[in-house]
Formats: sequence, structure tokens, C-alpha cells
Amino acid sequence: MTQYFDPSGTYKAYTPDGKNLFSETGIQIGHFLNGFLYNTSGTAIGHVRDKKILDKKGQTIYYTN
Repeated sequence: MTQYFDPSGTYKAYTPDGKNLFSETGIQIGHFLNGFLYNTSGTAIGHVRDKKILDKKGQTIYYTN
């Protein structure tokens, strides 16, 4: 399981399989596909670079250790 934190360091999400992203309360908030993070409606909300998920402006949404 990989945990994700917001820019302030607060635990926000996790992925048990590297494919689906869940909130800290267990609600699915998106999925990963071809280096992008999509919300549950299928809209791309960010891309994966190294250990970060960046929004369309290049700002960090989440990061992992």
C-alpha cells in the first residue's frame, strides 16, 4: 500500500494496488492510467512524476515517500 500526503504533509489518500486511489476514509477518488490520475468521472486531474502527483499547473496535489 502506498500512502499519499498533501503539500502540508497531511495524510490524504492511499492506493492498495497502484491502480486505484482512495481517500483516507476508504472512498474511491480516482484511478491511475498511463501516468495520469483520473477522478471517478474519468476527467484527468493530474499526472504522476517521480513520487508526486501534479495538477495541470504543475503544482503538487499529493506526494508519497
